[in-house]
Amino acid sequence: MFNDASMVDFCSLYAVFFDQENPCKCIKSWKNRTFMKPSTQGECLIMNTCRLNKTRSFRVYLYSLVLLFFIASPVVSAAGMDFSAETPDMGLFPIARSEATFDEILSATEKHNTGMNDTIDPALLLSRYVQIPSVTGQEKEAGEFLAQFCREQGLHVHVFTDEEDSYNFTASLYPLEDGKPNIVLLTHLDVVPPGEPEGWTYPAFSGKIADGMVWGRGAIDNKAMGVMQVLALRQFVDQAAREDLPYNVSLLAVSGEETGGDTGARIIADQYLDELNPVVVYGEGGAGLTGIIGAHPDRPVFGLGVAQKRRLWMALESTVEASGHASVPRQNYPTREVVKATNDLLDAKPQISIEPVVEQALGQMAEYEGLFRRRLMKNIHLTAPLFSRFLRADPLVISMFTNTLSLTSLNSSDGAYNQIPTRARAVFDCRLLPGTDEEQFLNHVRKIIDPYEVDVEVIASSPASPVSPQGPYYRAMEQSILSVYGGVSVVPFMFVAINDNRFFRRNGIPAYGLLPVLMTEELMESIHYFDERMPVDELEKGIDVYVALINQLLAE
Repeated sequence: MFNDASMVDFCSLYAVFFDQENPCKCIKSWKNRTFMKPSTQGECLIMNTCRLNKTRSFRVYLYSLVLLFFIASPVVSAAGMDFSAETPDMGLFPIARSEATFDEILSATEKHNTGMNDTIDPALLLSRYVQIPSVTGQEKEAGEFLAQFCREQGLHVHVFTDEEDSYNFTASLYPLEDGKPNIVLLTHLDVVPPGEPEGWTYPAFSGKIADGMVWGRGAIDNKAMGVMQVLALRQFVDQAAREDLPYNVSLLAVSGEETGGDTGARIIADQYLDELNPVVVYGEGGAGLTGIIGAHPDRPVFGLGVAQKRRLWMALESTVEASGHASVPRQNYPTREVVKATNDLLDAKPQISIEPVVEQALGQMAEYEGLFRRRLMKNIHLTAPLFSRFLRADPLVISMFTNTLSLTSLNSSDGAYNQIPTRARAVFDCRLLPGTDEEQFLNHVRKIIDPYEVDVEVIASSPASPVSPQGPYYRAMEQSILSVYGGVSVVPFMFVAINDNRFFRRNGIPAYGLLPVLMTEELMESIHYFDERMPVDELEKGIDVYVALINQLLAE
């Protein structure tokens, strides 16, 4: 417990550690924070308003790691949107979506600066791709567009499923029937809904090219990655035709990632894994950010995803018998029991646990810090309990160190306002660290709510995914980033949500998550929000990273 005196001493230490001028300013910097940014549907995105040029705190470092690729379920609705109401403005490239052909795209583009005889302008291709609305459940048109583009580039296209809400295909250097071990570049076709049109600077599906960026829903998540991958892959088509390369390399484009992957990656992993024959998968996960290393805030850090939390949905329910009239409240009745149990569960402080991936990432970044910070970060398993009060103050930071749960639904049986319900139920979204045993977690929950007459029900649970090794496939991506971006740090990263990489890790296939671009905090905040946009220069660097990656893997 902290008393007033110990709190002042603690903040004095904290002030020295984080280069704050005095303890009072230190305390103030911790109090003046906002974590929730309301969306148009009354839900929230977790955002950070602490600016790096004012505060260089451990919270900012870890927050930035978590935010590297904060992609979760949709938070805004496309209800009522008419995607066909207007002809999109293509800005620099005036080709209407309904009229553009591949020949027009090719003739309107300029040579990409890779020196590989490229004739496709990445910005124009991404713009055209963004113009096709592909909200989850409506992926087929976008999938057919991308598949046809791949055919035009000489890639071998294989369609696994051909449904409106489940379009999944590969585009490969060699036919899958050849049975070559396959290097898989994973992307998803679907996007989250755009929300109200007035929230956008340019229409959500315009694909506007302006201010050196491509604007629109999916420009970052995840259509830019698909464009990078296919434009890198096409540069090896001639080589594959001349030589018998040791590996196949395939783009794998799937549906349904934004809602859990059941119509996409799960189908591939469950039904077509032998046909795909992957030896490694490179999908989404981290990205590059600056401002993470306090002593060198301009040094970019790329978080390369090797692990992720697992999802557990559970419910607390009470059906305790009680008199029906509310005028004489009883000691125990369903709504009271569920509310009290829920309150105790939300107030409980989860145990801090240092996952090896997190410890390793902090240790690598510590090499660029001052002596005091370096020692603390390198010994985080010892220092984390000391700083637990501050770690727990930020939901994003603490999610890297604990199992988390969020109350997502609270309801009771229907009835009059003066009638005690016969049933009450609370639903929680829990995210478990890779090293957590599910049954032990549930036993801990049962112990907390033991005083109350409630039952615990597991609604859904995703199996644990192993951590991908930091072997040659990890190092190949690491070296590819370094070859393009130069003086940066590449660290292993634990994704606190879920994505499609987990389906392959569970089948023993190493999977690595990274959008190979350097992002700003503002751009990160646009993901799943208004004004999503991808810088054109970063789009081109992403292509170069994938080219370097494929070159390395084929050479090895």
